[in-house]
Amino acid sequence: MENVLKEVIAKLKTKKNKYCRITHRKGWSEYLKDGDMVFTPHDLHQILIEIVDLMRPRGEMLLCPRKKTNFTVTDKDKPCRVEEALERFITLSNADNFCNQFPLRGRKESSDIAILNENSRHVLIELKPFQSGNTPLYAMLESLKNLVEYRTIKEKKIKYHNDFKQFHEADLIVLAPVSYYQDYCLIDSSGSSITNHLQTVKRSLDDLSAEFKTDLSFMVLPLDESLFYDRCRIICGKYKKTRELESIDIRVDDAMPELKRDKWQLLVSSASNLI
Repeated sequence: MENVLKEVIAKLKTKKNKYCRITHRKGWSEYLKDGDMVFTPHDLHQILIEIVDLMRPRGEMLLCPRKKTNFTVTDKDKPCRVEEALERFITLSNADNFCNQFPLRGRKESSDIAILNENSRHVLIELKPFQSGNTPLYAMLESLKNLVEYRTIKEKKIKYHNDFKQFHEADLIVLAPVSYYQDYCLIDSSGSSITNHLQTVKRSLDDLSAEFKTDLSFMVLPLDESLFYDRCRIICGKYKKTRELESIDIRVDDAMPELKRDKWQLLVSSASNLI
């Protein structure tokens, strides 16, 4: 078994009217209409615990609070992987307690971004780019999988990296630009929230929060796609030395103020009522 979430979805009851409500866009659309995730939060929790225990976290880098600053650039001075570049810029643009690619199982299974707080709950962040084939429900399951892996490391006393200082409970955020939420009908073309759809999501978040004992939120990055690419092009042009694929490292003075934590906007959360 290589992919924890793939194994979890295979064991979980997810289909209604032939479509998986987690992975299929049509299934997501029907979920917004009737609010039925098909599976129960308890079943999801138990299956996650079972699969994560079978595929236990391992590796000398577990929980290493690293801050990667490199990403690969094309011959057009554009990131090869937009999500990777966005993740690097978000981490770079925020406080020192932000890290990225926070290792939770070994190989490439990590939380995209983690906020490691000294005296309060940590935050594990699942990042989505401007367009993605992953539905919001899939993104939230990725976050819950990360939470169970994080808790398993503590509960099973699995060896982790020396630079990780303190276990606190963790809350979860799915973070994405406006266009991602527009693609999945949570924000309309004018930028306004689609209230009835958010009410559906809110009920699911509340149920998942009660089962997993964590706060779950969807948050919006207020960054325009064309602006991000323009900034990337300028920054990549500073460091790129060839016209081929090339890995570059960005620096503190490349930070984007629009990506700072206080600019993120709450869309819907288990911890607060809809406005």
